[in-house]
Amino acid sequence: MRTDPIKRALELRKTLIYNDKVLVADFTNTLQGIDTSKVIELMPKATGEFIFRTKVNVKEIDPLASKKYKVNFFDITKKTNEEIENFIRKQDFDFPLWYKHEPNFSMINVLDYNLPLILQVAGCNFHDGSSSGGCWYCFVDDESNDGKLGKGKVSLSIDELIEGILDARNKIKSIYKKEILNIDTKVLRISGGEPTIVLDWVLNTWRKISDYDFVGQIDSNLSTSKVVDYFQEQGIYEDNILEKLAEYPIKVLTALKGVNEKNLQNNVQSNTTIEAQLESIKKFLKAGFDIYPQLYNPNPGSLETYLKKMDNLIENFSLRVHLGPLKIYAPTAKRLTLEAQRQNIDPDVFIEKKKEEWDSNYKNGCEIMDKYLRKTCGVGYKETTRSDIKLTLKNN
Repeated sequence: MRTDPIKRALELRKTLIYNDKVLVADFTNTLQGIDTSKVIELMPKATGEFIFRTKVNVKEIDPLASKKYKVNFFDITKKTNEEIENFIRKQDFDFPLWYKHEPNFSMINVLDYNLPLILQVAGCNFHDGSSSGGCWYCFVDDESNDGKLGKGKVSLSIDELIEGILDARNKIKSIYKKEILNIDTKVLRISGGEPTIVLDWVLNTWRKISDYDFVGQIDSNLSTSKVVDYFQEQGIYEDNILEKLAEYPIKVLTALKGVNEKNLQNNVQSNTTIEAQLESIKKFLKAGFDIYPQLYNPNPGSLETYLKKMDNLIENFSLRVHLGPLKIYAPTAKRLTLEAQRQNIDPDVFIEKKKEEWDSNYKNGCEIMDKYLRKTCGVGYKETTRSDIKLTLKNN
């Protein structure tokens, strides 16, 4: 069943915020928690629930992750700034380079930006609360994304957040000292779920945390522009909340879930629209955010048409877009297994078919992107650093 993303967001607001605390995922005993604690273990809050995780974005430049995942180690201490930047730019996730123009960033200290501390708002408005809701390829356990109070969730105050991330930063520092590396984790990533449903909590967090030398990242599924407007009209959010949040050093991962209506809705199990994606992108840009579009599972037959359309509306849009590779992580496999069982088909066959589809769309999508950019911009895909590209709304 496809969800109504606006109605669902309004429902989730009732459980995600209470007494100035936000409901976040507790990664204890979750499939996602197991998947993401192979390099750095999960981080608890004072009461013991594990609410912070890290993600090593570029494993090749991390001495611990490269060993764990058996990839060739790229030793940045022996490379020039240009070599480091060129290497990171071409990886699946160029997240560390998003902060290239922040005052304290340097290439030699790029590892500070490669291990974000991540907490997840425990509800997504694409998710209907069932055992297999939301995006088919979502990396998050369904129980962590359903917005329901109870097991697997923790109510978190801003002060508890600050205490927890400072402890986690010190813990990570001590782990890497054994590798003779001085890593001072800089990035706080507020993911989900859908953080724009709790923007008031996010803004008040940054009003306090800005004294602790962090930069930020917020994820958005680009479906909640109308929700933000409505919450402002009702006085739930203060006026110009996005503009106020954009004053802080926060980058926004704008997750594009498809390039036409059918592609989008099939990916996310929701009746959200391409127009809603566009309006949310415009809202972030108008507020002054530095946004990074990440596109997932595009229909190759519609991709070039979509890029042309977006480039006509937003200057340099196609130079900023990256395609996110999709993998069958444990939560994804569980979701697909349940769907296969509902359809009375072999789960292994169903999962393999999905993997083939996603791999093909990713491969073809990258080739289309490269060809399109060479034709329109004279450069290939991932030959420019995204943080060097400025996005501007046309005819605004």
